Amino acid sequence: MNSESIRKVRRPRSIRYKFQPILLFASIAILLFSSACHFPWVDIQATAAFLSARQTLAARQVTLEAALSTPENPNTPELIQTVEFPQPTPLPIETPLPVTPAPEKVCELELLPGNMLYCSQSGDRLETVARRFHLSEPSQIQGAEGFAVDMLLPVNTPLGVPTPSFYTPHTWAIFPDSEVLYGPDAAYSDIVTYAIQAGGYLNHYGEYLHGGWYSGPEIIELVARETSSNPRILLSFTEFQSGWVFGWPEDAEEDHSPLNYEASGVEGLYAELQVAARELSRGFYGWREGTINGLFYRDGENGLIAPHLNPGTVAVQYLFAGLYDSRDFADMVYGPNGFLAIHEQLFGDPWQRAAAMGDLLPAGISQPDLTLPFLAGETWALTSGPHITWQLGSPRGAIDLAPVDDAPGCAPSPMWATAAAPGLVVRSERGAVAIDLDGDGNEGTGWVLIYMHLLPEGRAQVGTWLDQDDRVGHPSCEGGAATGTHLHIARKFNGEWIAADGPLPFVLGGWQAMAGEGNYGGRLVKDGNIVYNGSSAKEYTWIRR
Repeated sequence: MNSESIRKVRRPRSIRYKFQPILLFASIAILLFSSACHFPWVDIQATAAFLSARQTLAARQVTLEAALSTPENPNTPELIQTVEFPQPTPLPIETPLPVTPAPEKVCELELLPGNMLYCSQSGDRLETVARRFHLSEPSQIQGAEGFAVDMLLPVNTPLGVPTPSFYTPHTWAIFPDSEVLYGPDAAYSDIVTYAIQAGGYLNHYGEYLHGGWYSGPEIIELVARETSSNPRILLSFTEFQSGWVFGWPEDAEEDHSPLNYEASGVEGLYAELQVAARELSRGFYGWREGTINGLFYRDGENGLIAPHLNPGTVAVQYLFAGLYDSRDFADMVYGPNGFLAIHEQLFGDPWQRAAAMGDLLPAGISQPDLTLPFLAGETWALTSGPHITWQLGSPRGAIDLAPVDDAPGCAPSPMWATAAAPGLVVRSERGAVAIDLDGDGNEGTGWVLIYMHLLPEGRAQVGTWLDQDDRVGHPSCEGGAATGTHLHIARKFNGEWIAADGPLPFVLGGWQAMAGEGNYGGRLVKDGNIVYNGSSAKEYTWIRR
């Protein structure tokens, strides 16, 4: 792609979006890690420039209705007649998923006095349910007998929990988990084609990233794949905040904050989408693990989260709480012209799509057999214990391994990272390789291994089938800021990043990753032997296959 194909073009436009900022300052918290592995991130408090809400949303609603009109549902076209090139009606981008959902288990329980019924959801564990309901012990949960506190519960397991005495303002589920994650159906959505047919400014926006030009839709697709976020939510969020998908906002070419974060050091669509993906991740995985229990709004107000909600719902709430004042939050999310309404107009009913996929994190799954990702006879070092898989907010599911080859700093290693299990390469770019272990070619289904920091030279290419121990690539510092050559390896299941600890432990060649108290701390344990994390020059970090 050349720069001419994504040049910025001015067009006359009759629809104008004017954002009225009432807060133009953002705080940036700089986090310094001791590890050799740093990924692109921007740790800011989400302090958006507040939209002139009703004017903007009303204008956007009219624009969407015009752009999405059909012969069966005509709309008045006057608002878009002065645009030089008419905006086409986007075609459907969804194709049916070959998935048959399992019959739903009936959730019933004769409750003890003072208890309410809670029906477990995909990915629930007794320990996390207890945290969400503010219980001191999982043993306080009726129906917990026979389940380990850290095991994945079957969906719709009936549980009795003490009826909460605390107030929660937003109590209904609004967004399925699959609509936040790069899950089984994400690859079926051609976001780039959709955006092109929508005809808005997004197609004429571009950034030079990582050695190449990316158009606006390609940036959304890139962020979705790398952060394992659903491209639909990123596209609809971009439309809601900027009007760029269908419209041509006034002064769009000079707008360095299309998503309205208005934060110093965070400029352009790519940087702001990284922040949005991070906030979604914080809400989703924070709720999944029970490490968050409240929303913190832009105006400093806060409120508790309803304990029965699913992670997908909380992810959306968390994203918008950071962008809007408490008094505007409900309109922005739930209102007739709010985000949920816009998302459904663009892509239809998300719950209907979710029903076709079944449980994303079902009980009874286990990690497939994985070996250490280097050749037999070699010695590597555990340079970092369990830490964030990608962006801040993602679970501590990755470890770093470095060849013990005396190469200084970021000098590329002649040694090879190898396939820990057989699989199909479905992504190979920007230092990353995604190996699809079920071999169906879809990064959003089943188990997927993510390798990071691999040199372009010799890196396994898309479409390559790898047997166990086949060469994947040379460790380096490629694809992100790093303080030394190493391999970052993490796992996903149905698009969800998997923590190293918990019900699905990260085990490589019999070595189980154990998290330490802080990010990057921890060790590998096998048959009473322990390998600690640290510098590859230290023998206590060495592991020989």
